[in-house]
Amino acid sequence: MDTQHLLVADPAGSIELVPLPHPPQDVTSFAELVAVLGPEREVTPAGPPLRGPGQVVHRVRGKVTTPSSSISDELRPLVSTALDEERGGPVPLERAAWCRAGWAEQTAAWVDEVLAQRGEHRTGRSTVLKSWGLSQVERIPTSNGIRYLKACSPLFAHEPVTTAWLADAAPAVVPGVLAIDEARACLLMHALPPAMTAMTVEQERLATCTAMAQMQEAVAGRMNELRASGAPDRGLSSTSRELVSMLQNGLTAGHLDGRRHRELETGVQRALVLLDELADCGLPDDALVHGDLYPANVVVASSGAVIFDWSDACLGHPVLDLAHLCADRPRTARPELDWNAPWVQAYLEPWRAGCAESKLKRALELADVADLAFQAVTYERIQASMEPDERQDPDGGATARALGALVDNLPAR
Repeated sequence: MDTQHLLVADPAGSIELVPLPHPPQDVTSFAELVAVLGPEREVTPAGPPLRGPGQVVHRVRGKVTTPSSSISDELRPLVSTALDEERGGPVPLERAAWCRAGWAEQTAAWVDEVLAQRGEHRTGRSTVLKSWGLSQVERIPTSNGIRYLKACSPLFAHEPVTTAWLADAAPAVVPGVLAIDEARACLLMHALPPAMTAMTVEQERLATCTAMAQMQEAVAGRMNELRASGAPDRGLSSTSRELVSMLQNGLTAGHLDGRRHRELETGVQRALVLLDELADCGLPDDALVHGDLYPANVVVASSGAVIFDWSDACLGHPVLDLAHLCADRPRTARPELDWNAPWVQAYLEPWRAGCAESKLKRALELADVADLAFQAVTYERIQASMEPDERQDPDGGATARALGALVDNLPAR
């Protein structure tokens, strides 16, 4: 196992290396990463981890309390790279804005301005909860309750505008948005409502599907507005094109042995046929899609389900969200997608009038194909957007596994 360290870099030039007892369980959890420093230390992200033989150096920016006077030979190259960047050296173009010097102060000033306009003020310092190449989330205590700041990467730069539009269209289902900053791709939000306790998976699933049906009804006929918010078109034809591109020239290309490449190529071709069949089922291919609808992005409150994290929001095929929500077991036998399941009936309610029941049932049978194809393309997009040091698998193996999940879970002929 690699030895883990946390490097604190002070703007004045000093550094502090703190051993970490184990790797962070959640690579996106900034709060978990910096817990070793204690609750009083105020630090901000400085970039993705740096990796060398047997060593990982996580890095943050902040005041040093115990300067490190010596650095081991194994760590010296990684520390040198981090310090070169801190002192004005070049950084990868993909480096997240919130990891760049000055971003935290500028964004905090914007938040304070928004709060002042609302007659609010901070009652404590912000806590960075999550930080990685795609987003950063901060918890901000204020005189009027907890607020959350989310900053989005260029890949998901539409999220603030799209979320604000959705919150206006369906305020009972989407968290309230206080303000957005399009230039920084930031949104300031209300806290989520408290979740109900002692609910079964089936009850939560029904509440979520009911909420998504409400969303679809609320935005019916307004897809041009959704598109104008920046939400991309990711229908079945777009997904099919990108699947082919992944095998030809994506991150996966060139990193597969000939046999596996042929297996994936054959499987993708069969998936394309099934996606074409799904397109003929009669459901719209430009409906509102959440794109990552699963329990961690839903709070079921006393008033119903509230759905958040609309990074992947787009126009696409609606059945993929249902499949993704229900994907809590291997995608073989799928009783959770049974036609008579109450959550399935609730989810499909907005689409009954325009689609024959036999076609709707076939669309349900193909929902996993739509979701797995969509997720494979999403994964490729995410990995390609990150700087190389932050990619989970720089040699393309991770995207190959996403394609494999699609191919290996195709329905029986």
